[in-house]
Amino acid sequence: MKETLRPGDHGRAVKELNEELRALGYEAGAADRFTQATARGLYALQQDRGLPATGEGDGRTRSLLFLLSCNDPGEAFYGDADGDGQLTVKDVGVILRSVIAGKRAPTVALDADGSGKVDLKDALYLIKCLTGRTAPKPNAPWIDRAEGLGEDAKKAVNEALLTVSPLRRQLVEAALPFSYDPHGAETAAFPKSLYIWGANLYGPDKALYCPTSAGVELLAARKPAFFTGGRREMMLSAIQNAAALSMPLSGADCSGAIVGLWRKFDLVEPAFDAIANRLLQPPLSRPIAREELLPGDLVGFDGHIGLYAGAGRVIEWVGGAFGCQLTRLQGRCCWSFTEQKLIPMQKDFEVFARPFFFIDGEGENRYN
Repeated sequence: MKETLRPGDHGRAVKELNEELRALGYEAGAADRFTQATARGLYALQQDRGLPATGEGDGRTRSLLFLLSCNDPGEAFYGDADGDGQLTVKDVGVILRSVIAGKRAPTVALDADGSGKVDLKDALYLIKCLTGRTAPKPNAPWIDRAEGLGEDAKKAVNEALLTVSPLRRQLVEAALPFSYDPHGAETAAFPKSLYIWGANLYGPDKALYCPTSAGVELLAARKPAFFTGGRREMMLSAIQNAAALSMPLSGADCSGAIVGLWRKFDLVEPAFDAIANRLLQPPLSRPIAREELLPGDLVGFDGHIGLYAGAGRVIEWVGGAFGCQLTRLQGRCCWSFTEQKLIPMQKDFEVFARPFFFIDGEGENRYN
């Protein structure tokens, strides 16, 4: 089987790809042709599922499509420990290594039986799934821990992005995979991106910044206030866990995330850097009213900044216990990975600003 399907390809594999996309409600090409409609459908699926958004039918995306098309649209399963979109013997190995190492689950994927903890029972349950003696458990429905109401914040954000300019959309789409939804039902032991004081998300060479254990230890010695209350231990465990799963784990502070994103999209010079308050003020931004906010604009208060994502949500790197989170514009709450509970934040956003590259309108149509 050809590993990756691309525009221009045709045949039975492409026909199945189109049929699976269409069955899940995504845009798809006609018959057995890989068209631009196929690419758009794949891109949307990959965005929804946190996969690299290439618009191509790589092996991981096709495996996930097959799994999802056999079940209810939008479902994913406990037990897919290596995140390849299918349940295999490799997943059993990942779970066993996690149990032996005494690590907590980085996502619900390792908790195969849905018990809320990772132990040998998960490996046994997954073996039963693989041998057809039981069915894999779907992820829990979206539940708002604070209000008891189901919601899918990332889905709402993605819908809001359909109405804005290409640059605004791509700025948010580049940051969204790093964020953890504190009001969602996904449970995780670690943030998807750590809060690292003084770090920019992307360097001058546009390389993603991924902290190391040695770097965290050094920073903890220099800035101990950022690493109290179990934060240092949680961050070191997160780095070690990501390495064991061969997954890159990024890091930044609140202003470093914005600086890095601007570097990534060539909106500033490679060496550009700035703190939160400067980013929120002229000439880098101009104040706007809350009602004027569009995805890609900035929000903040004295000493802190976030990226407005749309649908009343903000992507922000909050602090050592929280990492990057998808918070609410009003009624900010964050999930503490050290206390394992939802924490109301003391301040809501007070400053709303539009970056300089949107003010003259020229930036709106970048990256068509």
